[in-house]
Amino acid sequence: MTIIDGKNFFLKSLKKIYSVEEVSYYYKIIVSEVFKRNVSQLALNPNSNLKKSECVFLNKAVKDLLVERPIQYIIRKAFFRSLTLNVNEKVLIPRQETEELVNWIIEDFHGNSNKNKMIDIGTGSGCIAISLAKELKNNMIYGLDNDDAILDLAKQNSKNNNVYVNFFRKDINFLNSLNLKIDVVVSNPPYVLKEEKKNMRLNVLDYEPHKAIFVEDEDPLKFYRLILDYAKLNLKKSGLIYFEINPLLFNELKKLIYQYNFKIKQRIDIFGKIRMLRLQRSL
Repeated sequence: MTIIDGKNFFLKSLKKIYSVEEVSYYYKIIVSEVFKRNVSQLALNPNSNLKKSECVFLNKAVKDLLVERPIQYIIRKAFFRSLTLNVNEKVLIPRQETEELVNWIIEDFHGNSNKNKMIDIGTGSGCIAISLAKELKNNMIYGLDNDDAILDLAKQNSKNNNVYVNFFRKDINFLNSLNLKIDVVVSNPPYVLKEEKKNMRLNVLDYEPHKAIFVEDEDPLKFYRLILDYAKLNLKKSGLIYFEINPLLFNELKKLIYQYNFKIKQRIDIFGKIRMLRLQRSL
């Protein structure tokens, strides 16, 4: 099979459930990230032969894509801002909305000469913490999660992207026992209601870790409350909190935040929904 045969095989096999643009993108990602070939070969050397191992991978990838397995889990990589991150089924695939949250923090602290301490609560792949460490170099960045395998992945991602993040294990349910004074708290906690499952695609429901996505409908603000409890004791007076949120919970969350005496600034995401909050203590 040649490299162009592989592309045609991909298109023919997947056209029923993916657009031509999606399939072409997936094929180029596999060629560049898995086969380590220059994608220009598709145009300049289309009759270049694929190795047997590459043909085997393509067949397996098609089978996985037909059952809507995310391409990121197939190639074991995800792209976030300027980062290439290793991912697996233990961690959420980084989203564009989270990139917008990171953008906001970097906007606020770009050019700030203070050495701020920033903590990413529920770090997962480390996408937020590593981005902050890479782009706000004079700050001390922490990232916590409650799974050693997840932390190992985040540490490897930090190393691969040539930055240092102080990753450590901590159960968010016992966050109050963490005695770490901090300038910035950032978190993209689980916030999707279980009743929303009916509107979600199989590539999320069947493959991504539910504990990183869903909250109990009876107490959907649990993680925000735990973080606010921690911030009440440990956030410095001039400190800031950045949250990614569920737009459906905004009004309810706003009431909770006011109970902790914080002012709120909101931002909408690329879909026009309130997705990000910045909190600052009221004077």
